[in-house]
Amino acid sequence: MSVILAPGRHRPWLTQITLLSIIMGGLLALSLKTQDRIRRDLVGHSSTAAMAEAYTKASNETQQLRKQVAQLRAQNQKYVADIADEGNRSTKAIAEELQKVNVLAGLTPVTGPGVIVTLRDSKKTTTKPVGITDAAWQEATAEYLIHDANIRDVINELKNAGAEAISINDQRVVGSTAIRCVGNNVHVNAVPTAGSPVIIKAIGDPDLIQSGLLMRGGIKEHFVDPEMIAVDKAETLTLPAFSGATPLRFAKPAGDVKGEQAQRQSEEASKAMTGGAP
Repeated sequence: MSVILAPGRHRPWLTQITLLSIIMGGLLALSLKTQDRIRRDLVGHSSTAAMAEAYTKASNETQQLRKQVAQLRAQNQKYVADIADEGNRSTKAIAEELQKVNVLAGLTPVTGPGVIVTLRDSKKTTTKPVGITDAAWQEATAEYLIHDANIRDVINELKNAGAEAISINDQRVVGSTAIRCVGNNVHVNAVPTAGSPVIIKAIGDPDLIQSGLLMRGGIKEHFVDPEMIAVDKAETLTLPAFSGATPLRFAKPAGDVKGEQAQRQSEEASKAMTGGAP
């Protein structure tokens, strides 16, 4: 097809992108295997020292793979940008669409105006009273600490307010991002947040997002201490690309018939929920 084929002088770009994609696929698969090995090693070791050593080694390997993936993705983005600038009409259209897809998927760094949300543990808690158990004290002070649920609530509000790109402690939020507690620490994309404070950056309309988070009855009032959340506008923010593994084991593109059927069902369900309103 003419859309795929390009003049001879542009084929080296396509070859380089193909090779980079293959390399990234291998690195992503290796990263996934490393994460699986972390779990096996931790289960297989009985001593705390051995578990800590295995975890540290595997974590270092994962970190190195993340760096390699980020470097390859950056190089791949450069090739795509070059094609968009220098290719013919067909290749430029494909490259520009690919750039948009990568931005939406969080696979490329982005910059723009937005807000910085700072979540921190409250300073209003006092020392533990004599005679109260650890469990009772933890329950009594739980609302004064930032938990994974607090972060997820803020992310949902940011998306609802029109945020186009979000990061948590410089971890890009994508469709597969998990925000969960592991012990006493919150992990984002399997990376620990290192406790309080948690810095969330969001690109979008600063005024709209800030007013959405700080409005009366909004997310700020969910915190027992208003000082636990701060929302500041920023003229320019730059968010990194997602550097984790993105393997697809089960999901695959649906055929035209199944895809159109699923789309119709989605539209019918949406109409039913809104009473038929467009």
